[in-house]
Amino acid sequence: MTRGKLILTALVVLIVTLGLGFVWGASGRFSIQRALDETQLQLDLAEARGHMLDARVSLYNVNFGDASRHFEEAKAPLRRAQERFRQLGNSAAAASIGTASEHATEGQRLASKLDQAANTKAADALEAIRVATQK
Repeated sequence: MTRGKLILTALVVLIVTLGLGFVWGASGRFSIQRALDETQLQLDLAEARGHMLDARVSLYNVNFGDASRHFEEAKAPLRRAQERFRQLGNSAAAASIGTASEHATEGQRLASKLDQAANTKAADALEAIRVATQK
């Protein structure tokens, strides 16, 4: 009977030790994952800003084809950022990023018509991104 109690005690100690090890190992994982998600969001916003600024430079240089391409390239990181904001529960920032995406679409349409008003849409999109990052 003593041998059975000893084996049972060892088994319980092993299970408790494994459980504590798992909890200890996972404790930092969530904060690291949150930091990674926030960094990816900031990267997407910076990428979208960069494409918008490139579009504005192209418009200043009267290169409407290049500007249209930059508007298109800005849409993917804006969609990713909007989805991340939604997942974080920040609906105001997600709406602002949605507005920026609409401005990018409109800017691309105007650039394809060789209209310099596309520059205004790029500026509006940049402002919407700025507003989203402050919320």
